[in-house]
Amino acid sequence: MASIMSYLSMNNGLRMPAVGLGTYLMKGDALKRAVDYALFLGYRHIDTALSYGNEVEVGEVIKDRIRAGKNKRKDLFITTKVPCAYLERDAAIKSAEMSLESLKQTHVDLLLIHQPWGNVNRGVGTLKPLNSKGERELKHHDLLETWSAFEQMHGQNWAKSIGVSNFNPEQIQRIWDKAKIKPANLQLEAHAYWQQKKLVEFCGEKNIILTAYSPLGAPSKPDKKPEDLVLLEDPQVKQLSFEYKKTPGQILLNFLLLKGMGVLPKSQNFERIKDNLDIFDWKLSSSDFEKLLKLDNTVKYFTNEWAHRHPEFDKSEPF
Repeated sequence: MASIMSYLSMNNGLRMPAVGLGTYLMKGDALKRAVDYALFLGYRHIDTALSYGNEVEVGEVIKDRIRAGKNKRKDLFITTKVPCAYLERDAAIKSAEMSLESLKQTHVDLLLIHQPWGNVNRGVGTLKPLNSKGERELKHHDLLETWSAFEQMHGQNWAKSIGVSNFNPEQIQRIWDKAKIKPANLQLEAHAYWQQKKLVEFCGEKNIILTAYSPLGAPSKPDKKPEDLVLLEDPQVKQLSFEYKKTPGQILLNFLLLKGMGVLPKSQNFERIKDNLDIFDWKLSSSDFEKLLKLDNTVKYFTNEWAHRHPEFDKSEPF
């Protein structure tokens, strides 16, 4: 089964599918069924990370589908990420090696620095090391050194494109000024409640495409606070859902596509996986788009509070 798909053009001449399946917190057979069904429907972008602990399952599904002739590797777009504890040059290369082995791939289509805030690498595979106080054990890493490793891996064709995630404009600019290969993508939390205007403008000037994680407001985030507003239940979103005869999720995804972003909705529910792809052959009117623009700056769901102690955290930029 094939479905319509739209693509975003990157500053290196390559293209990224505008909708991908996010896999954060997804594991085991449920994850494998979701990835298999998504690829069956017409998804072509699968987003994972070493820190998600699910690259093996993702790789098994992709390998099985290619072997069975259901998909061709050239039509797929696989994204993974190097975690905070692997930002030193050799460690970043080791992280990518582990990801490629788990994914059963010779290359990924996009490799990202997961976050700019470094953690201590204890050499035992601990991705979130804690100190004696039970806090994340932080360490400053030179992001230019990390990026140099990324450029090397790009040159070896381990990654067709390279980019960053959860970076602010100042951190991106630091890399941009020295980079031989410019960042092609920024992955970031973005949704109608948190529209990231400064980053959108900054990256637009450099033709860095944006990919939104939690585009529906992170409804399955396990540690959401009771006082957090639920984006999918916002009265304006629900009213547009009724008027367009689309789900609230479809309204929110279409909104971000109209803003020029890629989206990575996450779901293990087959019906929602299908709905999240049905967002291309219709669009919100200009007036309804403006209504959603007015929802901005209400709530951010991923605060990365542990990183506030880190020297790479810019307290002036609530990204």
